[in-house]
Amino acid sequence: MNEPHYQRGQALIEVLVAAAIGVALAAALAQLFVSASRSQAAAAGQAALQESGRHALWFLRRSARSAGYLGCGTDGNFASGLNDSVPPPELAVAPAVSAFDGGTDRNVRAWQPSLAALPTKGGGAAFRLRNRIDPARVRPGSDVVAFRRVGVGVPLLQQMASDLDPVVVADPDRTVARAAFAVISTCRQAALFHITSASRAGGATTLRRAAGGGLFANRANSRLLAAGRPYGGASGPAGAQAARPMTEIYFVGRRANDGGNPPAWGLWRKTGTAAPAELVPGIDDLQLRLGVDASPDDGNRAPQRYVDADAVGAGVVRTLHVAVTATAPAAGGDPQRRRTFAQTVALRN
Repeated sequence: MNEPHYQRGQALIEVLVAAAIGVALAAALAQLFVSASRSQAAAAGQAALQESGRHALWFLRRSARSAGYLGCGTDGNFASGLNDSVPPPELAVAPAVSAFDGGTDRNVRAWQPSLAALPTKGGGAAFRLRNRIDPARVRPGSDVVAFRRVGVGVPLLQQMASDLDPVVVADPDRTVARAAFAVISTCRQAALFHITSASRAGGATTLRRAAGGGLFANRANSRLLAAGRPYGGASGPAGAQAARPMTEIYFVGRRANDGGNPPAWGLWRKTGTAAPAELVPGIDDLQLRLGVDASPDDGNRAPQRYVDADAVGAGVVRTLHVAVTATAPAAGGDPQRRRTFAQTVALRN
């Protein structure tokens, strides 16, 4: 007699246990995915902070190290041949570094010294309204710094022994001839003038500086020679050169086309008479301390103290301590990331 066959299946309790295990595994996988996503976002945020901070310090360090370059250097004799005895901010090559302290209260808009010394809106020194720095877009409490120097110079081919003599240079690429302004310098003196015309003949470029009535025109009977010192020696103009004036102004400003609240910030730079350009996004703050040599004539070029921008006085800035704060946007439920990068840079010139 054949035994009866029974159909066996899973009991209800087994189904429930299997479902519970499946839910637990799914939850574990979901948690693992969320953790991996957060870790990836955190790593990306840290990488963004590193990149922003590193790039910002690179730009500032590069400008700081070349600030004050006037060829072979001068003993402090710098003259402006323009009608305005004080060169406009876009053209001044002295002092080498000017800093403006934004203060500690981020709601206070009074920089010390005043930002009116820069080409800002409302000031009368800027060349073009659209190319000025708008103080309303500069971050309150953040510092501003200007570095000044001259560009790559071209040597004089002819001694300039009188204020009536033209400036004759070797300028094969017309680097200086295409500029509107130039600085002529030796190891003992330097002077700024407006190039009114430039002509080239026989490998020599002659820069002329006719007088004019405008604010940035050459002053009539202007004296570019300090105490009658010629540019170049009688046997040849060794050490004398002409170059373009270079001014680079750094500040933390509101990002271009940003209308958010709170606003997004970035590191900006204004070079010469050009419009400001955003260099590094995600830079939230710039703070400066200036290493000052209070006795520059004692032969020791080391700074005696570090001060804010409004406390330099008659001292000479030898070093610059720069601190930039980078931010990365919030991601994955985490708060906004912030990190400060700092470096001390020696001014070579």
